[in-house]
Amino acid sequence: MHLSLDADVQKLKAEKLRKGKRKVEEDLDNLKTDYKKLHMSMRTAELEKTLNRIENLKGKAGELEIALQNCELRIEFHESNNEQWKEQLHRSQDQVRERDYVMAEAVAQIREVADHLQTLAVQADVLSVTYELELDRGRELA
Repeated sequence: MHLSLDADVQKLKAEKLRKGKRKVEEDLDNLKTDYKKLHMSMRTAELEKTLNRIENLKGKAGELEIALQNCELRIEFHESNNEQWKEQLHRSQDQVRERDYVMAEAVAQIREVADHLQTLAVQADVLSVTYELELDRGRELA
């Protein structure tokens, strides 16, 4: 009887151990499942974070592209204005050259007139001296 009791106790212990083992195996399986879920959740969170960063970078890239286009438009505008200013400068330079030519011609004509006036002044002086001489000779004759 004692042996039979020991055998029963051993069976009960073995059964209890098997139940405990199954419980531990179930808990282990649950832990493995929870670990996998947690791992997937973390990967999903990392992927979402990375996706958010990518979206932010796309947004910034779009903003930079718009800014670049605006700068390119401003450059085109300034280059166009620069061309207009160059054309205006050339027209002004042509006008200055033309006025310089006209002024040079006027100065040349003024010099010619001044020379002619000097010649006339000399002739007037000669006539005046001649007149006075003739006047003096006429007085002497009279």
